[in-house]
Amino acid sequence: MLTEIKNSLKELWFSGNEIKVYIALTELGESPAAAVAKKSNLHRTTTISILNKLAEENYLSTHRYRGKIYYWVETPKTIQGILANKLAIAEQLGGMLTQLYRSDTKFPFAQIYDTKKGIRNFIEKSLLAIKPHSVIYTIDTPNMGNYDKIFGDDFKNIFLNLKQKKLITTRTLVPYQSFKNIDVKKLKAQNIVIREMPKEINDFQGSLWLMDGQLVLFSGKPPFLVSIFHPIINPSVKGIYDFLWGISTPKT
Repeated sequence: MLTEIKNSLKELWFSGNEIKVYIALTELGESPAAAVAKKSNLHRTTTISILNKLAEENYLSTHRYRGKIYYWVETPKTIQGILANKLAIAEQLGGMLTQLYRSDTKFPFAQIYDTKKGIRNFIEKSLLAIKPHSVIYTIDTPNMGNYDKIFGDDFKNIFLNLKQKKLITTRTLVPYQSFKNIDVKKLKAQNIVIREMPKEINDFQGSLWLMDGQLVLFSGKPPFLVSIFHPIINPSVKGIYDFLWGISTPKT
């Protein structure tokens, strides 16, 4: 078990000496630097430097008693709490950086994914980054299975919860006479408005999303997704979408 703990701490960017000090202090409980240095078999000054660094990063606590500083790990779950907080900050930062990325140059670029895992990660990150109360514009074909081929039920529930949490509205266009194929439960699980396109459009088989300035096209068979940021393409496709929305029949 100790080896697994060391490997896990290493994965969390603890250095070799930091691992020794952290494990020693966890085993000892509240202790002065000298006791930690002895147990971790490190020089006292090195140990003090590491203890102070870990204290600054909130991995351990300190207090002074009769002129001597004592260190301790308040709970083994401290690391979990710190990382959860960092993850929340990273998610927020990711959203802000997405908006900032190449915003000055308006440089067009595309991202391509051809694995189920890559597609799932991309869509999850996109939903985490999208602003609350946003609208996602989609064209989808019910029963084509593009989502089912990529997402399991657990992932679909996670995405729906993210959309609900951020009060996201989805506007969806579906091909002619395909609305009847939609599961009513899926409609109740999200804030969605659906229109059915004219009879001339009855052979659309992919999935298209317009959200937060990006154009996303994907298919489940084979797994494939391309995300495009382009100052001309994206608003042009949105213009076509708005035209189709205007001539389509409301269903919800």
